[in-house]
Amino acid sequence: MPKPISWSGRLHEIRDRVRHSKLQSWNRREIEALFEIKRASAQNLMKAIGGLHNVGGTHLVDSEAILAFLERSIASEDLSRTVLESRLDAGPAPRPQRITFSLPPELRSVMADDLPANISFEPGRLTITGADSVEVIEGLYLLAQAMQNDLTSIQARLDLPPASTANIDNDLAMYFGVKDSAF
Repeated sequence: MPKPISWSGRLHEIRDRVRHSKLQSWNRREIEALFEIKRASAQNLMKAIGGLHNVGGTHLVDSEAILAFLERSIASEDLSRTVLESRLDAGPAPRPQRITFSLPPELRSVMADDLPANISFEPGRLTITGADSVEVIEGLYLLAQAMQNDLTSIQARLDLPPASTANIDNDLAMYFGVKDSAF
């Protein structure tokens, strides 16, 4: 006989808490608190809920997925079976994808002036172009290295020029009746 589900009597309360929550995505600790369960149970429950996302190594489930799971659970005649079947149908948790590339030794000391043409700056805008996602991400990695080595130059290229004070100075000169605005 399956172990009784500790939160089975609180399905409606849990559903209402999710509905009224400002959270759009829930991590394991938030699931633990919501269902009042321990870590391993929360991990298994997140699999059963489905719609797992891996963001920076943290698994998250969307509020909509939790609500759909709770609605199925409320409508179910056998909650233990519903949870077990949901968990078995879910499959493995997603793993983060890694792109493997390395920066050649000669580029570890890259400066702003050394960046390739696919990385461009103008005040208030940075653009990295590439033939595919790997090329763009490599450009981003190279830019990060240049920022580590030459942040001041990169900031100077990205910062907007200071607002001109010439108009303000002329207005002040006129206000004070000065003909030559040498403010």
